[in-house]
Amino acid sequence: MRTMSAVWLRSSSLKSSAEPPPANKLRQSAISFQSKRLELEGIISFPDDISGDVPAVAVCHSHPMLGGNFSDPVVVEICQAASDLGLATLRFNFRGVGDSQGEFTNGKEEHHDAKTALDVLRRWPGVDGKHLAIVGYSLGAAVVLDSFKLFKHARALAFVAPTVKSVKNRKFKNDKRPRLIIAGGNDRVASSVEIQRELDEARQPVRFTEVAGADHSMRGHETKIAHIVAEFISESLN
Repeated sequence: MRTMSAVWLRSSSLKSSAEPPPANKLRQSAISFQSKRLELEGIISFPDDISGDVPAVAVCHSHPMLGGNFSDPVVVEICQAASDLGLATLRFNFRGVGDSQGEFTNGKEEHHDAKTALDVLRRWPGVDGKHLAIVGYSLGAAVVLDSFKLFKHARALAFVAPTVKSVKNRKFKNDKRPRLIIAGGNDRVASSVEIQRELDEARQPVRFTEVAGADHSMRGHETKIAHIVAEFISESLN
């Protein structure tokens, strides 16, 4: 029997006017969990029409100074698309963001939060803890990539708008697991050309997708990106 410590369930269902309505029915619950003695908030979702243990994915948001949080359209769309393909999801706010305790440390300590989120998901009832993935968007991508060795329980990893510096990580390049990188063709923060150049040195299997016309925020391309990410994860975990 799998058990969890320091996790609180706030409600059995959740609806927010700040987020788009789900395409298909899914069960959402607001939860709290502890990361290095800080209470973080998250939202865990399950497909409504699937029974038994399901694969799952944790999603890490972008920089809060740019409006990043667990309600960011990119994050929400990825979770919805994943749910449509039969995956459970956990999106959460890093320390100091939203109602999560502590102070945001600009990527210095947030890897603890991402690792804890994946561990919470791995032990959650109804989740197949052997079939997990993690997704990072912008800052969230950098957090995972910069501490890559911590995420050994993830069988697949996807990164949306990562920095060039982050994809230089040798542990990432030499990893054997399926990895996906998505970059915007008009991203002035992280050049898609430079990212692809770094990926040419990476061990397979690794995929690269450039989204034409997209800048670093990926605004206007959320649905397309979400489908690419969800299909990659579903294919990698099933």
